[in-house]
Amino acid sequence: MTKLRDIIVAETRQPTFPAAEAFSRALASDFGPSVAAVLFYGSCLRQSTDHGLMLDFYVLVDSMRAAIKNPLSAFVGAVLSPNVYYREIAFEGRTVRAKVAVMSMSRFLRDTGPRCFSSSVWARFSQPTRILHVRNDTIRTRAEDALTQAVQTMMARAQPLLPVRFTARDIWIVALMATYGAELRPESQSKATELVDGEFARYIGVTEAVLGQATIDATYMNNTFDRASAGGRAWAIRRVQGKVLNILRLIKAALTFQGGLDYAVWKIERHSGVKIDLTDKDRQRPLLTALRLLPQLLKRRGVR
Repeated sequence: MTKLRDIIVAETRQPTFPAAEAFSRALASDFGPSVAAVLFYGSCLRQSTDHGLMLDFYVLVDSMRAAIKNPLSAFVGAVLSPNVYYREIAFEGRTVRAKVAVMSMSRFLRDTGPRCFSSSVWARFSQPTRILHVRNDTIRTRAEDALTQAVQTMMARAQPLLPVRFTARDIWIVALMATYGAELRPESQSKATELVDGEFARYIGVTEAVLGQATIDATYMNNTFDRASAGGRAWAIRRVQGKVLNILRLIKAALTFQGGLDYAVWKIERHSGVKIDLTDKDRQRPLLTALRLLPQLLKRRGVR
């Protein structure tokens, strides 16, 4: 998969914008010498701006215990990874905000690979990503390998869901929709189409690198079609597993992520239009509030 890796390597080294670069440097400093790499991804990367948005970072560390000062938080983060934090920095006279996920490098390498059943990491990092900070060339190579593997894993997991004939556009839209269903992600059905069409040349390129054929309207034969039933069952299990894990992560975030409830409410409202007003009493009891709000959000389709 040399061609695929070349695409990913070039992609990870493309420039971003000054606020993201400054934030990555701040994160590398905040989490100390245990930081192996800082990855930037998500809506701000796609739009090349942070105005009205929140930056998304993954900080990859040698170990959670070395990076996280609180032993309990480090332990919980190692068991139910990643730990998520809210961060702000002052930049050019304004406040820049970010959601920061912290995960061990070894866990990241595992969770982007074919042996990882959960879609959370390989689905996220099969999409465009920048490596904004890296300790050395060896770490860069490992991160690039993981991102390359994430694309392969995502495509392999999606193929059993496809018809006998499909296009590059089909595989990525189906893959993204499947992963949204496996998480508590408040995304509309049009979101997958928007993401693929917004980076169409990129998705054509990586698909061609994995499956062959380089034309925009190339039609592929699905050699996993005979495993469609097994693939469908796997995604049904993945949907249940993903929702359970993300409920646990929401509870963990409410307890360990400063401003976690406000962030979750902001994220849900931004994507679904479902508005939740938090009181000071809600913020003082994040676990009870999260458990109380979840049935309401499911009923109102703030999460699906």
